[in-house]
Amino acid sequence: MVLVCPLDIDPQTGYFAWIPIVALLFTIVFLILSLLYIAAKLLSRADWEARVKVEAARMVVSLVFILGIVVFAEIMCTASASITDGADPFIAAKNYISIFAIQIIPKALSTIWASAIDARIAATLITPLPSCMSGICYNEDAAAVYIANNLESIANISMPFAASLIVQMLALDIIKQFFLALLLPAGFILKILPATRDAGAYLISIALAFYFVFPLAYFMGGMIHKEIGKSTLNAIKESITSSNLGNAYSFDNGESLKAVVDLAYVAPYAVTIPLLAVILSLAAARSLFPVFSRDFIGEVGM
Repeated sequence: MVLVCPLDIDPQTGYFAWIPIVALLFTIVFLILSLLYIAAKLLSRADWEARVKVEAARMVVSLVFILGIVVFAEIMCTASASITDGADPFIAAKNYISIFAIQIIPKALSTIWASAIDARIAATLITPLPSCMSGICYNEDAAAVYIANNLESIANISMPFAASLIVQMLALDIIKQFFLALLLPAGFILKILPATRDAGAYLISIALAFYFVFPLAYFMGGMIHKEIGKSTLNAIKESITSSNLGNAYSFDNGESLKAVVDLAYVAPYAVTIPLLAVILSLAAARSLFPVFSRDFIGEVGM
């Protein structure tokens, strides 16, 4: 089966649509350099001739870089397609995050808040006889107020997880829309200027690394959740259901504990996966930077 690249890197309509414009600019610059070289020969200006050769060599190196990036993008796109079975890794990553941000966290928080309210109600009700002895009445669920305090604390701590996941979905959209369409061309522009060549190489490395590596880290996290995480989560929740809860969680039959398990499971995904994705992307950018910052002019005899 031939895998179709799921990412929009088509040189005609995709994020590399600026390549024909760059090719036209290269052609114009080469024509200008050719005219300057002819003028340097006619005027016997060796310094002009040397300068034109250096600039021509830099143009050739930049053109090779562009062609190399296109080939690199095709290879990475094919690799992404083989991992995601032809699906867009950005869409797959967002679908994976939405499971936690839209489904698990809101449901778990709703359950915890409802259980906390029920626990406070149970702790304040005074039951009739025989809970009253010698004029002193007591409540069998008085300790539920401490459970309510703990549940409210867990809910307050966990609420930023949902915000974090939503920000991560927004980051995926920004990377997909702008890193190859704007950041990569900006890197080439900066690389043309002598004073900003290193900055241009860094932008090129960042754009390629984050576009191809960042979403795949989320996709791999989604595969782990699908293959291992779901079964582990269900096993823990079943153990809570089958255990002897006593009277401590009689007000909600242990539903709040199941919600806490969900939040505890989501917490590492909300924090660890984005950190891992950023670390892997920066490592890839650091590996690419020496390639794009290298000056080959001295090696071609110019």
